[in-house]
Amino acid sequence: MRVLKSYGTQGGVIVSTASIPEDFEISEPVFIDFDELPVPFFIEEFKPHGSTKAFLKLEDVDSLQDAEELVGREIYFSLDEDDDYADFAGLEVFDATTSKKVGTVIEYVDIPSNPCLEVQLGGTDEKALIPCHEDLIDRIDEKKGRIYLRIPEGLL
Repeated sequence: MRVLKSYGTQGGVIVSTASIPEDFEISEPVFIDFDELPVPFFIEEFKPHGSTKAFLKLEDVDSLQDAEELVGREIYFSLDEDDDYADFAGLEVFDATTSKKVGTVIEYVDIPSNPCLEVQLGGTDEKALIPCHEDLIDRIDEKKGRIYLRIPEGLL
């Protein structure tokens, strides 16, 4: 679904309805990319507007200026996260910059807009959440069971 234009002064928009899934639930969040990251929005109001369009009002989009920021953007109904992330459990985590072992992945934590890997830090009882974004993954060595991450400075 794509935002076609703003509608009114209270933050409403007109969207194309061509790609709305059959199991669409108004109570579920939708996602819009900002700076290449999906941002969740909850729907306040959804009304068909002709056969191929609809009026949409999203929470926290309350002005014409807010609505204009959405024009032309694609709205997603799910994040289509790669299920491969669940397979990260058990991988040894290495810092891609220093090649030093950081720890072992315990699990993939699906935090909306900020998925993370929960990592048991090497040689300690401490755990850390490390963002799991494709821009931070340097490489994965499946043969050795390792993932090399560009870990932001000061995170650990």
